[in-house]
Amino acid sequence: MSEAERAIERGDEPEPEAAERAPGARRWIVSARFDLWILGLPLIASILSLATLGVEGEEIPLWAFLSLIVAFDVAHVWATLYLTYLDGRVVRARPWLLWLPLPLSFLIAYRLHAHSASLFWTLLAYVAIYHFIKQQWGFIALYKARARERSRFDYALDRLTLWAGALGPVMLWHASPARQFDWFNAGESFIGTIPEALRPDLLIAMGGIGATYLIRQLTLWARGVPLNVGKNLWMASAWLSWSIGIGLSDHPLVSAAFLNLFHGIPFLALVWYRSHRNAAIRPPQDRRGIFLRWITRRRRWLIFYALVLLPAILEETLWDGLVWRVYLPELLSLGPASEDQIGLSFWIALLSLPQIVHYFLDAFIWKLDGSNPDLREALELG
Repeated sequence: MSEAERAIERGDEPEPEAAERAPGARRWIVSARFDLWILGLPLIASILSLATLGVEGEEIPLWAFLSLIVAFDVAHVWATLYLTYLDGRVVRARPWLLWLPLPLSFLIAYRLHAHSASLFWTLLAYVAIYHFIKQQWGFIALYKARARERSRFDYALDRLTLWAGALGPVMLWHASPARQFDWFNAGESFIGTIPEALRPDLLIAMGGIGATYLIRQLTLWARGVPLNVGKNLWMASAWLSWSIGIGLSDHPLVSAAFLNLFHGIPFLALVWYRSHRNAAIRPPQDRRGIFLRWITRRRRWLIFYALVLLPAILEETLWDGLVWRVYLPELLSLGPASEDQIGLSFWIALLSLPQIVHYFLDAFIWKLDGSNPDLREALELG
């Protein structure tokens, strides 16, 4: 065993030379082209969405709702199926993880909404914020694993920096008395507020943490340690998406673009790649992998995407027809009467089920703790 390998096992910070020789160290999760596109596409689309602000008013038009939210945010929720319920090997190995959350999530959502609609949407909004932040940390963790980073100091600093860049704008949001907590725009409200006088302190704290992170990266680079480009790009994108989507704008179109696109597009791409690799490394005689082997061939990625886009469109059609009645109120006024609270709670709990179960499963299916051997195999993490 080399000295670099011993340092990795001990959790020590490798010297520059050892870091360069760390076994299995690579720059990208998939490839430079793949990794840069999954961050470049959300950025380009988000910037283009800003050009419509002068003509669209204060609401999200139907075209933007379909392209920014349904096509990527809602679709990425359904993409979880490929890594769970559509994978026979996972269903066989983890039945309790997959099936028990379905009735429990529905029951909890129904009872909570029946008790208080505002409380239901408020709690779901905070869970969504946590989920968004955790996904960004997950990508950073993948880049750290790919580069074989083992420094405990860098682990703590990277995690703190990510949370400062994401949670900082959310805290500034809570310190803005003129703004509303409208993550879903469904009647949610702030659980608590922060005195407006503390806004400068929050900004100073964010700036200090961000500056410390930059100094650390430059210090490592000066010592000869190669920069972890993917990790730094994801850190920058997290700060950008939250700072613009939450901190600098309260326009729903801006928030949808800078939060949902940065969240949904990378997830969809990585699910496709992981499913493609999982299908490729399975033995041909494994009947539970026949569907994945067929759907994840490179020329069939549009079919792969269509199979999650169609239920996403159906789900949002039911939301609009049964609950919101915003875009097609006359054509789709199918839902319970406004005074039928039991019926309304039933439909909201049912339609929220894919989203809630996605939040739950996402906390398990990307872990690198040995519980997802297919993830390490697919990403060649060793």
